Amino acid sequence: MAAADLRLLAGLALLLFGGLAAYLAVGEGEGAVALVLAGACLALLVLAAAFLGRKRLGALGQALYSLARTGSPGPRSPDVLAEPLSALAEALRSAWDERDLLLAALDASPDGLLVLDAEGRVRFTNAAAASFLGRDRASLAAQPLAWFLPHEAAVEALRRVRREGGTVTLAVEGPGGRALELTAAAVGIGGRVLVALRDLTETRRVDQVRRDFVANVSHELRTPLAALRSALETLRAGAMDDPQARELFLTRAEAEAERLTRLVEELLELSRLEAGVGLTASAPVDVGQVLLRAVERMEPQARRAGLDLELKLPPSLPSVLGDAERLERAVVNLLDNAIKFTPPGGSVTVMANAAEEGVLVMVQDTGIGIDERDLPRIFERFYKADRSRHQPGAGLGLAIVRHIVEAHGGRVWAQSTPGEGSTFAILLPSPASDG
Repeated sequence: MAAADLRLLAGLALLLFGGLAAYLAVGEGEGAVALVLAGACLALLVLAAAFLGRKRLGALGQALYSLARTGSPGPRSPDVLAEPLSALAEALRSAWDERDLLLAALDASPDGLLVLDAEGRVRFTNAAAASFLGRDRASLAAQPLAWFLPHEAAVEALRRVRREGGTVTLAVEGPGGRALELTAAAVGIGGRVLVALRDLTETRRVDQVRRDFVANVSHELRTPLAALRSALETLRAGAMDDPQARELFLTRAEAEAERLTRLVEELLELSRLEAGVGLTASAPVDVGQVLLRAVERMEPQARRAGLDLELKLPPSLPSVLGDAERLERAVVNLLDNAIKFTPPGGSVTVMANAAEEGVLVMVQDTGIGIDERDLPRIFERFYKADRSRHQPGAGLGLAIVRHIVEAHGGRVWAQSTPGEGSTFAILLPSPASDG
């Protein structure tokens, strides 16, 4: 290799070392170490200029500039550097691809990620973080995070991490009342901090649902247990010796025991449905037969309530794939609900028709109806509208209906006019409509 080529390679090496020294000097910020690195950078650049000369230094600079802009060293690069610079260009392209892949992965994360500089300003943010903070990335860039999360505890935690390092986790409230978990960790040098934000809104909602469930179950158990205890205490106090009183309180105790049994059975059924246990939705089901059996089961109850119970079916209905026993349970629950809320002399009608999407089943009554504000919630567990609070039941029947229908890929909804009655509709998909 010619002496001129050796000088060129030596000059390039000096330039690279000078660039490294400059990068480290910037990373150190202020202080004696930064000053020494900056001096080393200047010295290496001077030596590189001495080795290369003005023309070669200019040509090398143009080649490196072309490499940075286009990924190619360009036609005017020195011959001895053509192969190394081409390899460097390929390495840079690979590095950019890796960087793009990393950024795409960070952007796809459900957790919000931000990088803050030594002054607490946002230097990087992913899509989730921008969404959690209710801003676009442009408005977050180079701005203090404290502007968007103005919480004293969060600001103090970030300051402590920048000063002492380590990791801190705390709960904060984001824009719009969103519950967030903030985790801050020191990264690299120069006081940079990585901030991770996790949305706790759904977790808090599930916890609240669980607490409500326990409270509702406790309430529903307390009433029949108290009635049972009262009946037993009355019998023990002397009512056992009075045949008429004994029969009355034993009847009450039996009714409360049946209420407890029904509550436990409904809770178990709801639990099995939510877990998807025991549901066989693969056998063809004759919807007409399901409705006929349900009406026959509920006819004695309707007769005792002084109601007309009628079934209207077309000559033929498409079959559906499902669990006949569970579908019958859903229709029975709707009929039980209709009978309870229809005054004597009224009527309950069960109808079914083929629809474009499958089979449409409707249970129509002439009862007291449902207020419009209650309609969106009647299929929730334990929900009881104001008009139904005096009626027996835990408010699980319609929730069970919804779970059964949804397990079959169908939909259930209700329409009602207070004082005129209600119509509950179930739409079940059939293989014929799917095809």
